[in-house]
Amino acid sequence: MTLSALLTERAKEYPEKACIKFEERTLTYSETDRTVSLTAGGLKETGLGSGDRAAILMENCPEYIISYFSIIRAGSIAVPLNNFLTAHEIFYILKDSGCRILIYGDKFSAVVSAIKEDLPDITCLRFNEIPQRQIPQPLGDEDDVAVFLYTSGTTGFPKGAMLTHKNLLSDAEACIMVMKVSEKDRILLFLPLFHSFTFTVCVIAPIYAGARIVLLQSVRPFSKIINSIFKDRVTLFVAVPAVYNILIRKKMPFMFRFFLKYLINIRACVSGASALPEDTLYAFEKRFRIPLIEGYGLTEASPVVSVNPLRGLRKKGSAGLPIVNVEAAIAGENGEMLGRNEVGELIVKGPNIMKGYYNKEDETKEVLKDGWLYTGDMARIDEDGYIYIVDRKKDLIIVDGMNVYPREVEDIVIKHPSVEECAMVGIPDNKGSEFPVLFIKRKENTGLTEKEIKESLKGDIAQFKTPRRVIFLEEFPKTATGKIKKAELRKIEVK
Repeated sequence: MTLSALLTERAKEYPEKACIKFEERTLTYSETDRTVSLTAGGLKETGLGSGDRAAILMENCPEYIISYFSIIRAGSIAVPLNNFLTAHEIFYILKDSGCRILIYGDKFSAVVSAIKEDLPDITCLRFNEIPQRQIPQPLGDEDDVAVFLYTSGTTGFPKGAMLTHKNLLSDAEACIMVMKVSEKDRILLFLPLFHSFTFTVCVIAPIYAGARIVLLQSVRPFSKIINSIFKDRVTLFVAVPAVYNILIRKKMPFMFRFFLKYLINIRACVSGASALPEDTLYAFEKRFRIPLIEGYGLTEASPVVSVNPLRGLRKKGSAGLPIVNVEAAIAGENGEMLGRNEVGELIVKGPNIMKGYYNKEDETKEVLKDGWLYTGDMARIDEDGYIYIVDRKKDLIIVDGMNVYPREVEDIVIKHPSVEECAMVGIPDNKGSEFPVLFIKRKENTGLTEKEIKESLKGDIAQFKTPRRVIFLEEFPKTATGKIKKAELRKIEVK
């Protein structure tokens, strides 16, 4: 099956059921499918051929989802663009992917104007400029590439992960099973649609299940999210750790707490895209009495790899169990398989693993070996098969020949009552080694000092793991989904 065929099947099964709810607009499954066909025909008339790439640069809106499926229905490959990137960064992706068409929103007119002269072979269109022409359902194949998803590029230039229909559909189906998604669910979607986690969990999975997508333009204003939870009777809430941090700190009047406790329809919350601090998980579940499940994934795996089960043993601090049909193992430095609770590189295998990086054979060979995807994350797997992420392999700090995993320190520091956010990186010294530097964002109205932090770490970690410097920041450099850009922190001059 292809993504396009999936949408058509659901349109036949649930023709008059709401597929996408956006502000005061509602699109049924049959309306969505019909609009996708008409738009796909228009794209083909505009010159988009089978296997060609078409990029999307828009804010969250129904036209984004329609564009995505229309490109695929035309037999082409979608290239979602991170709309927080600069014109220079977008130019790189368009050129690298060889895009023929760019569909963009009005907000990005200036960006498009800045780059289209240097990319004369690209046709740039607003959604309403695409002609509407009927197209027959293309045959396609589940092993055809459906999308190029560009990695965030926190280390070097971004790479286009080639994901097939089978990759995405198998991952979505497994998510449905572990999160118990059904046609009765209403999934709130406010995270950016260009992100792999958002599109698989909040678009493909609900369409697969015949559920309703409650779409918001963005996370701001936050009041819209709260209003939508009640107004649209949301049953599944999907967010990133930063959102859950806001919710546990947000002051709520008594009546709101009453409605939240007794009238809320949310049956489960899901956290993804970056690690969820244990304290946040405990505080959220204590305050809202709703299960919060965390998982682990990466773009190259479509992206979900593991999830703590909604029903069954949830091990806090772990990234859960591998999803259905996905295997996980730990590899040593020489590629040997390690035993339970031994720390090494997490490798995964399954139908959700990408074909490779577009036009990057060497980089592909580095991460795909004998059917295994080498994730670049240091982890351990316990006796029950639960995965624990220790740190990014590239974030590992070598201090006088000894390994220091920043996350071990960060997990302790984040529990300090005056710490809002933190991240530790290694800075090269002139002795062929590195020294750990800890960056902290303080909570408002606190006067936390470097000395206090170092004192608080005594007894919890070995001396060689203790940060040599503590630097306080007003804000952290972040990706669109709230991940701290450690590559940017390493550029900060440390005296």
